[in-house]
Amino acid sequence: MLLHQVLGLKDDENLFLPEEGYSSLNDLYQTLGFMEQITESGGVDGEVRAMRDESGDTICLAINNPGTEDYPSFWAVFINVVPRAGIKSAAAGQFDTLASNLLQSAGDVISNVISSQELEVALREYFSIALVERQLCDGCVKPNETYEMVYLDIRVQRLDELFRKLGDRFDVSGRVLEICCGNGMATLSLEKLGISPLTTDYDRCQVCQGLEHRVLKPERTIVMDATRLTDFFDGGSFDAVIGFMLGTIYSFNKDIWAAMMSESLKVIKPGGTLLFTVNKREEMDILKEVLDGLGAVGEVIDNTDENGIYDQWVYLGRKN
Repeated sequence: MLLHQVLGLKDDENLFLPEEGYSSLNDLYQTLGFMEQITESGGVDGEVRAMRDESGDTICLAINNPGTEDYPSFWAVFINVVPRAGIKSAAAGQFDTLASNLLQSAGDVISNVISSQELEVALREYFSIALVERQLCDGCVKPNETYEMVYLDIRVQRLDELFRKLGDRFDVSGRVLEICCGNGMATLSLEKLGISPLTTDYDRCQVCQGLEHRVLKPERTIVMDATRLTDFFDGGSFDAVIGFMLGTIYSFNKDIWAAMMSESLKVIKPGGTLLFTVNKREEMDILKEVLDGLGAVGEVIDNTDENGIYDQWVYLGRKN
């Protein structure tokens, strides 16, 4: 696992991260609670590994807990890289204070410098694997479905046809964010074009399915709310934001989609590409109105067919 490599640990050493998923790494409620308990108990007895970024800030602490008769040894891993990204979270400063106190009380400390990006990739992989192994879901009863049951050729073909139709108008390179990725059905078509997006969706069951079938890549996938993109990503950090079959979009839930589009525009670079598809014209009318109001420049493309199911209406635009 990449996180073992980042920490310089053997693959069979046990890791414990207090948070329930990648998106919880922004607020660090569980992490800060555990760090406070260790501080109040008198500090650290075991080995500590402190990972610092290029600026010298501590972005990860790993504390060894020796095994007992009842429990095997494990490393408690506390992360502070996500609160520093995007809109800096108050948790970042609280972590710094607690980490400083713990390091002062520790006797055996190994320090290393790593990049924030390297740690973020490792964390995405860690939580993706934990999701597939059902460590993040209590009492999961969702049955396993075969690849053929889940991934429909007609869906992939539909997007392949769309990309051929768009031709040079859809020319994407650089860092791409795919929101509302679901189980990665559309991601398959993107990868045929040589596009490897960072994939996100709020539905962990759909994401889990995509990971199980190896359509979504663990190191490039996050379960997260697209209305909170700026909590995790810096402004202008993507060259394109893409989302397929975004619905269902109604007048009564317009504010949610407006928030997603606003966040998308904040994390995309000026001139960056926006590509979204929906099922119904009414949905596209709402989406176009929202994007116009946010200052995006784009066109609506009629992509209807006789089946009337997938990607019927397309928005292709850019950020001013």
